[in-house]
Amino acid sequence: MRRSARAGKRRFAHDERYILQSVTDGFLPHTSEGTEDEALLQRICTAYKKAVAQEGCASDIYQATGWWQQVRTRSLGPVMKALLASDTKALHALYRNFFRDSCSAGLISIPPGMAKAYFQGGMRDLHRHYYLQDVLQSIDYWRLQTEGRFAIKELAGPAIGNPFGAFIEGTLVESGAEYRHGCAQSIKDRLIDPASAVAEIGGGFGGMAYYLLRNQHGMRYINFDVPESLALAAYYLGTAFPALKLLLFGEVEVTQRNIEQADVILMPLSQLEVLPQNSVALTFSAHAMSDLGNGAMAVYLQQVERISQDAFLYIGHEKGHQRLSATMAARAVPLQLVKSSGSDWNRHRSPETREVETLYKPSH
Repeated sequence: MRRSARAGKRRFAHDERYILQSVTDGFLPHTSEGTEDEALLQRICTAYKKAVAQEGCASDIYQATGWWQQVRTRSLGPVMKALLASDTKALHALYRNFFRDSCSAGLISIPPGMAKAYFQGGMRDLHRHYYLQDVLQSIDYWRLQTEGRFAIKELAGPAIGNPFGAFIEGTLVESGAEYRHGCAQSIKDRLIDPASAVAEIGGGFGGMAYYLLRNQHGMRYINFDVPESLALAAYYLGTAFPALKLLLFGEVEVTQRNIEQADVILMPLSQLEVLPQNSVALTFSAHAMSDLGNGAMAVYLQQVERISQDAFLYIGHEKGHQRLSATMAARAVPLQLVKSSGSDWNRHRSPETREVETLYKPSH
């Protein structure tokens, strides 16, 4: 942390954006005054219980990874209890603060071990320098990746979940916002029809989907994930876009007609097998699939090839890309590598970790 902070101070010494107060202000509470949406929360609880039951009888391939099981055990007890008991008041209290609460463990990025320093009044200049240089390097890389097409205000997100970050050029840039916006733009740039259906495997709390759906009329988004992430994504996207038609697990069957009539569909991982053939233009995954075992990865890739009309876009560690390509070759998965290029969002944090953005085309 000290090495990164010193390097950042040198790099941005003459940068007018390098203002430590922007971090202090960015970590102040940013809660919305919206009222509790009882109907949405009840739907979330009902869908969660059905998703948990579905996960219990699904094949091992669609079970949560060992890493996510650890997250559940260590951090998700209170939110799982609220969901299973349909305790909407407790759930609302957790979700309206989810950026800073353990209910989002594994989905929100803050410096390791620094929650106390940033959220409990112990922030020092070292912490501010470390966080600010990280934000600015990420923003500069975002501008490079998106060829300078967007103003910083495009990174603004909704005041849902008490977000934190740094104020850059008057905009609260949430932690990871530039990465999520960059991923969404990579998807949009590859869509022939902007009103297409897009599937994501492992969409987390819905941060990428927010930028994908914002100002994108007619687009349909389908996310496959573990029950806890689906529940939080339903709250985030349902609150951010109340006018969009949101479908949760157990509310309707996953048919082509229902897909065409909905805007956002959130389903457990096992429902990949139910999605109709060629029902989405593009399938996207960032990191999530690289955590799978070889057998499970092969099944996921076969399903991706089946449901995708145009492409499969993967953004993640180079080792993950290598495993995906090796699995396709070994298991005769009919996806063809089209393009692979550096996508080094985290290179400045860990020089030995290289990310790639890889595009595959279905052979059908």
